[in-house]
Amino acid sequence: MDRKIYSVSELNSSIKDAIELEFGGETVWVGGEISGFKGHYASGHWYFSLKDKQSQISAVCFRGSNQQIKFVPENGMDVICAARVGVYEKDGKYQLYVSAMEPKGVGADALALEKLKQKLFEEGLFDDSKKCPLPFLSRRIGVVTSPSGAAVRDFLKVVYRRFPNVEVVISPASVQGDSAPAEITRALDRLYGMDDLDLIVVTRGGGSKEDLRAFNDEGIARKIASSPFPVISAVGHEVDMTIADLVSDVRAATPSVAAEFAVREKGEILENLAQLRLRLSRSLTNRVDMFSMQLDRLAAGFRHHMTSRIENLERRIENYSGKLTSLNPFSVLERGYAIVSKEESGEIVQDSRTLELKEKLVLRLSRGRAFCSVEGTEKEPQV
Repeated sequence: MDRKIYSVSELNSSIKDAIELEFGGETVWVGGEISGFKGHYASGHWYFSLKDKQSQISAVCFRGSNQQIKFVPENGMDVICAARVGVYEKDGKYQLYVSAMEPKGVGADALALEKLKQKLFEEGLFDDSKKCPLPFLSRRIGVVTSPSGAAVRDFLKVVYRRFPNVEVVISPASVQGDSAPAEITRALDRLYGMDDLDLIVVTRGGGSKEDLRAFNDEGIARKIASSPFPVISAVGHEVDMTIADLVSDVRAATPSVAAEFAVREKGEILENLAQLRLRLSRSLTNRVDMFSMQLDRLAAGFRHHMTSRIENLERRIENYSGKLTSLNPFSVLERGYAIVSKEESGEIVQDSRTLELKEKLVLRLSRGRAFCSVEGTEKEPQV
């Protein structure tokens, strides 16, 4: 008979594929009793089993996940785990990869909340890439809260102490009870309709999980995620974490901390401005001094260049002047020569043969002129 023979690795891989195909990598919710818990490893991972009366299954909760769990499991504790079913091929065993855990007595609401968190997480509503930075200086802040609660008083006290010029717009809403989600939604819509807000704060004081239930509402989460303005969430105490906190741009532990995030101290800003003004003044002074020195160097260079040019031109002029002087016919007269011209026509006489007896001549001397007539001529001898 033809037989297909698997290696151990091939068989484990096939089993892994079959299990992951069946469960599709989805999160399953498993309730059971903690057994064989080991959480002392340097890696920070938790290893344990979940069991009931008939069976048990191995589980691991990696450090990145168990840091979000607010208690340390103990053997014998009944818990509900959110996990993915997988296979550890090396040992050939299937196990749960736990991402969240809570005591079993919490009830269906907690399960629904974890399921909603997972859904919104997978949609990317918690992604850091979608978080908006807070404005450097807010001039007008919208606040969604109960106008009669302690949270708004704490918030306003800190805001006006830090920067009295800030305007705060309260959009009132009930922050607990069955009507709270709808009221919070309307309060946010009122603020979204304004075009001159810089920031929105959603806040309330501490309370039980039931009191904070409105801030775990899916509609509120999506409404905050769609805000046209940055949103700070300050709901409950520091240990409380709601979906509103996860989806907002910044989570503050308390209303007072939210006020510190929302508003910078005026005195600090003025001091920073003074420091910047001083630095700017020094920088400008240094730049002016630097440019002044550069101008001095350029001026000195220009003066040296122009002086050299002028001296060179003066030498050339003097040279040309000498040449012109040497070519000036009147300078020859100073050596005792004369220019002879006919008195009647002014023609310069160069050849005695052009002269006639008794013809009137003018002699141009170095100083003055002389008048004479031709008494006779003599031909220049041949050389």
